[in-house]
Amino acid sequence: MKNWRKVLFSTLAVVLAVLVSGCNMVRVNEKKDRNIVVASVNGEKIRKGKLLDQYQQYAASYGVSDEDKDQVKSIKANILDGLINQELVRQKAEKAGYKANDKNRAQAEKEYEQTVADYVKSLQQKAEKDKADKDKANTDGKAGDGKADKDQNTDQNVDYEKQARAEMNQSLQSMHMTKKDYIEFVAENIAIQDYLDELTADVSVKDKEIKDYYDQQLKIQKETPTTASYRSSVPIVTQPASRRVKHILIKFSDKDMKKISELRQANKKEEADKLRKKKLEEIKPKADEVLAKVRAGEDFEALMKKYGEDPGMKSEENKDGYTMTRDAGMQPEFLKASFQLKEGETSELVATDNGYHIIKVYEAKEDVIAPLDDEKKEQIRTALRSEKKNQEIDKKIQEWIKKADIRKYEKRL
Repeated sequence: MKNWRKVLFSTLAVVLAVLVSGCNMVRVNEKKDRNIVVASVNGEKIRKGKLLDQYQQYAASYGVSDEDKDQVKSIKANILDGLINQELVRQKAEKAGYKANDKNRAQAEKEYEQTVADYVKSLQQKAEKDKADKDKANTDGKAGDGKADKDQNTDQNVDYEKQARAEMNQSLQSMHMTKKDYIEFVAENIAIQDYLDELTADVSVKDKEIKDYYDQQLKIQKETPTTASYRSSVPIVTQPASRRVKHILIKFSDKDMKKISELRQANKKEEADKLRKKKLEEIKPKADEVLAKVRAGEDFEALMKKYGEDPGMKSEENKDGYTMTRDAGMQPEFLKASFQLKEGETSELVATDNGYHIIKVYEAKEDVIAPLDDEKKEQIRTALRSEKKNQEIDKKIQEWIKKADIRKYEKRL
């Protein structure tokens, strides 16, 4: 079951996304095609036009190609399920007395005006950036003679609000909606939101759940900082640990590295480990020799230049070294050793599938961790309560589906 927040489709976000991206919705569906019934919920019809509008919005946002028939079919089927769930929830809300009212409409109007304001701001920022880029290009092109051309496209007298409203209207038209239709649509969804909030008003979160969540997320966000924001809306690690390192690599031959990699990919771990061990023995005398020079205090940069065999260390891009978080795309042994070192320290020989590494840490930053204070507790409580409410609503929808008269006509999609 999809999260109910996704089921209640947010046109507002899509309108703004379409405007900012500059995508144009193309109306390619005839009126007859749009009126085809693709599903019904307790006798209430869902027409193809509504599904197609949402599909076009999704395709424009995520770059879906109509040539991938299987993907298109799957997306449309998922959208249809969402529309069915949305209609079912709407019916339940209406039966419970939750309908769009003037208060909801006023809130919807306020949200619409905020969207216009946000878009005006984005138009102004784009114009300013374009002007700055053009001025720089003119200045560079004229060798600093101070005679930059005036940019007619960034006239300060441009009415960005008028432009924003016109484009908002155009986007709504592409979705077969007027502003009035849109306001009513959002007002109805606000009423549904109120109904669902009332339905889950008793959902609570215990203090132990908050502590457990904090501890779990602390571990996850430390280990995988790159994807942490996708796993939780509550930042526990506010700045992940990092290391800026350089290393001297005494490497295997390209042929041996390729063979080890192929064995790993074929899930032949024992064979890969055996071959690696053999090759490590072959290069260990040279690696020991270089390590001894490092331990004797010889200049690391000079030794790296003389003995290092990592092409990346010789590139301009990595002249200051590799900067890594704990989940960087490096060999696991290399990462582990790097994060065990403090700033200025060098490692012993570190074996990987590439050979032996001698690592020096040039800069070390440790995790900055938010304490579990009252503010953080409240953030976690809100996140957990929202998650629980969604689970409860999903459970309710499943129950409603079993009792509802739902008919789908997927061949008509």
